[in-house]
Amino acid sequence: MYKKNSDVYAQHISSVLEFMYRNRRTSRIEISQATHLTPALITAITNDLTEQGWIAETGDEISHLPGSGRKRKLLTLKPFALYVIGIEINLRGIFVRLTDTLGNALHESCLSFASYDVQNINTEITDQIQTCLHKVDPNLVLGAAIAVPGHFDYTSHTIISNNPLWQSFHLDHISQHFDFPFIVNNNVECMSLGEYLFHPEHCPDKFLFYHIGHGLFCSYFNAEQMGIKENHHIGEVGHTVVDLNGPLCECGKKGCLQTYISESWLIKNAKFLFDRSSNGILRSLVDSPDAINIETIIKAYELGDSYFSHQIDQGIRLLSISIANILIMQDSDKIYLNSKLFEHQAFQAQTIALVEEQLSFLPIKQKIEVKIVDFDPFRGANGACALAVLAFFIKHKNFLSAIHTPKK
Repeated sequence: MYKKNSDVYAQHISSVLEFMYRNRRTSRIEISQATHLTPALITAITNDLTEQGWIAETGDEISHLPGSGRKRKLLTLKPFALYVIGIEINLRGIFVRLTDTLGNALHESCLSFASYDVQNINTEITDQIQTCLHKVDPNLVLGAAIAVPGHFDYTSHTIISNNPLWQSFHLDHISQHFDFPFIVNNNVECMSLGEYLFHPEHCPDKFLFYHIGHGLFCSYFNAEQMGIKENHHIGEVGHTVVDLNGPLCECGKKGCLQTYISESWLIKNAKFLFDRSSNGILRSLVDSPDAINIETIIKAYELGDSYFSHQIDQGIRLLSISIANILIMQDSDKIYLNSKLFEHQAFQAQTIALVEEQLSFLPIKQKIEVKIVDFDPFRGANGACALAVLAFFIKHKNFLSAIHTPKK
């Protein structure tokens, strides 16, 4: 038997906890079979977790084998009085969620992007975290995770992004005010972690999570390879070229996918159109180009604007081709699509139809589920909570090296 204070024993506890997050009603023998740990070791671990109040028997029993009299007692995770804080920053604002270790929200708040000076982003995030700490005992907060656009440099503790708006972000300037650890990851990677950890009943172990927002990013999720990705180019589907003669993207290439379907480019093109044409529908919706947002563009589409009808239809078709191309190389059992655009029912139906049309050329992929998730502005913050649970509660080995401990 392993010593209970050993690193090996701790890692076995981590494996058991992760399995129980993914299987909310399970038995000791099922845990043993899935983790390849001996029944005796599983009994010791589950007894320890029960004593700590983290798991409990449900009171239900199932037969071990057909016809046998032996019963297996089912175990489940318990909501526990430990908490995590998840923060997402994006061009909509700063979104914060406080949850328990099962992802149940106790508090959430939002600071719109227009309401604060991005040069003061570290102070604003610090203040939002302080507000969370007034809701619970700060000593019971395990840590905080921040979901960022682009990628995080774990050496300089800053954001790697083509967008200069995030240059002021610095993790050290935030973490120095707190006693608990922090961890940072790409916001779409966090969203996929949220699905995996907090919605196990619908989420497979391998899937794609596409986020179409101000940019485009795809999380290639595989439970066996879960962790912080070192290659910053992985997932940047928005910068895959779909037209060699297309618009010049900020990355320096022409015809990137995001120049056709991302919110930033749709809004950019709408502002250009407003200034240089007498587009009646667009001008009937807003008084100035600065008032244009993604809702304006959706409304113009609904009213039959020919320019936006063509632009969005073309973007959705290119997106569906991109998804099908990725599935030729990436084994996945489900596709999640997340976008403010998909609040429009016609876009949902059109996108699913086009993706399924593309997948029809891949016989082995015909049964892949395409799921358009309801748009939730707190999805990234919720995913950050999942990251925090994995790092600070489950203590998944692939996230431990990314944990940032405040320097006082």
